[in-house]
Parts: sequence; C-alpha cells; structure tokens
Amino acid sequence: MNQCMKQTERAILLSVSVALLLMIVKFSAGVVTHSMAIIASALDSTLDMMMSVLNFFAFKAASKPPDAEHAYGHGKVESLAALFQSMFIGASGAFVIVEAVKRLISGSYVSAIPLGIGVMAFSCMVTWLLSRKLRVLSRSNRSLILGTEQVHYAMDFVSYLGVMAALVLAGWTGQAHWDLLVSILVAGYIFKEAAAIFGRAVSELLDRGLSSTDLRQVKLRILGHHPAIVGVHNLRSRRVGNQVFLDFHIEIRGEDDFKKAHNMTESLIEKIKELHPNADVTVHFDPEGE
Repeated sequence: MNQCMKQTERAILLSVSVALLLMIVKFSAGVVTHSMAIIASALDSTLDMMMSVLNFFAFKAASKPPDAEHAYGHGKVESLAALFQSMFIGASGAFVIVEAVKRLISGSYVSAIPLGIGVMAFSCMVTWLLSRKLRVLSRSNRSLILGTEQVHYAMDFVSYLGVMAALVLAGWTGQAHWDLLVSILVAGYIFKEAAAIFGRAVSELLDRGLSSTDLRQVKLRILGHHPAIVGVHNLRSRRVGNQVFLDFHIEIRGEDDFKKAHNMTESLIEKIKELHPNADVTVHFDPEGE
C-alpha cells in the first residue's frame, strides 16, 4: 500500500511538472502568434496544473487514517477540492468564450502559424507520453485519482489536435475565425470537464451510494457466498473519493455457532472486496426469520 501511495504521489508531481511546462510554452506561443486557440489551450494547461496540485494535497490529506474526530477517514477532502476546482474551471471557460466572441466581432489575426503548429505538436507528444504512463500506473495501483488524471490528459491530446487543425486552416484560408471557433470548442470542453467534476463532487458530499447495477452485483455476491446465507436486507452504500462504504444485514440458516458465523462474514467481506478493493464493509448477521 505504501509503495502504491508513493507511486501515486510521484505520478501526480510528474503531471504538475508537465502541465507547468506546457503552460509556459503555450502562453509564450500564444503571445507571439496571437492565437486565441493556443491561449485557450494554455489556460487549460494552467487548470491542469492547478488540478494536479490540488489532487496532490487532497490525496495526501485523504490518505490520512481515521482518527477520533474523523472516524470514517478524510476522503471528503478530495470532494471539496474537486468542488472548488470545478467552479474555477467553469469561470475560466466563460472567460475564453467571452474573449473569443469579442475578437470575432472586432476582428482578429493569427501570425507565426508554423511556430504555433510546432508548439502544439510538441504538446501532443508530451501529453501522449504522460497519458500512457498514467494509464499503466492507474491500472497497476487501482488509483481513481490517477485514472481521472489519465482520462483528462487523453482528452487534452484530442483538443491539441483540434488546435493544430485550426492553425492549419487559418494559414491555408487566411481567415482567423477558424482559430476563434476552435477556442470556443476548447472552452466547451472545459465546461464539460467542470460539469463532470462538479457533479461527482456534489454526489460524494451528499453521500450518494453505488449505482443500482453495482448494488445488484454486491447482493448477488452476498447471496451466492454460502448456502447458509438465505437473505440480505438494509443494504446501504456511499462513496467518498476512491473508497466505498457498505453495510448490511444477512440472514443465516441453521448456524448456531457464533465463531462459524463470524468466519463466514469475514470471508464474505473479502469476497466483496474483490469487487471494490477499497471498500469498508460492515456486516451484521441474524438468524433466519429475524
């Protein structure tokens, strides 16, 4: 577990470093080329860096063990960090759209297009390499934070291709509106990301449970664990960060030995953790009919 935590920390710090590099390179290129699409992409890298920094500190805080005042751990630190991130990201997307519309009305131009294309090609290469590394680590560590980071950078890769296409079209046609239209599309992508993060954060803060499909899988695993388990009720769940909390009652038939019933529930908990490795499971067993 400690090794996984160290790998996660190093991967998040790598994401911060890459995002900082891309932010500096793209803002510089945006100033030189006057490309709103590159500036919007630089702003997206700024947000990437801020999100990775927040994820790092949130991961450190959320990884603290439960204490007397936080019996269920500190996982909601991640949810609070994500909530603030989503609001800031949404405001940044609004800025990009307002600025792009102003330039569409007042007129705009793009210069040094080959430089802009080269910068975006460099960004694509760096982002692709980072996304691959994050995907490998997220799968090996089963890390939700790294999985989220990987998906985000993979989508950034696609948006960079769109910016390159806009610069090519602007250079080919001599019309800067291609650049502005793509900047609006990038801003739309930023809004989409913000909405997804906001929705997830609110769900976790409101203790939203597992989906009906996930709960059905848990129930089937409970009932299929041992022939003596003939019923399950009061099944409840909630998710905080990458941790799932589950509690339920099971009905046991023909078992009067407390130790055997206890061992049955312990093995059941391990079986449920095959579905949700980070689950915190509480089981109460009742005699059949009670």
